Amino acid sequence: MSDWFQVVLDDLTAMAQTFDDESKAYEGMVPKFLPPPVDSGEAALDEAMRGAMDLLQILHHQMVRTIQTHSQKLAYARDSYARHDIDNRQLYDDLTKNLD
Repeated sequence: MSDWFQVVLDDLTAMAQTFDDESKAYEGMVPKFLPPPVDSGEAALDEAMRGAMDLLQILHHQMVRTIQTHSQKLAYARDSYARHDIDNRQLYDDLTKNLD
């Protein structure tokens, strides 16, 4: 594997790990984004606020999942590049082994 290509693989590995780490960090912060429910004295308003907070919680967890998905896609791309590089190297070796 060439040095240039190794850098790409290393970069993809680092990016995948960063996305994975940050998804966990974001998930750990989600409870801090959601204030405790309050009682406004109006049942309809309280229900609306609970609904909004529930929606925010769902959106935060979707964001965590999206960040995790990006991590998985980067890891897949890295693995795919590595597989293709090995296949190309083997093909090159097979084609050139009788040229000497």
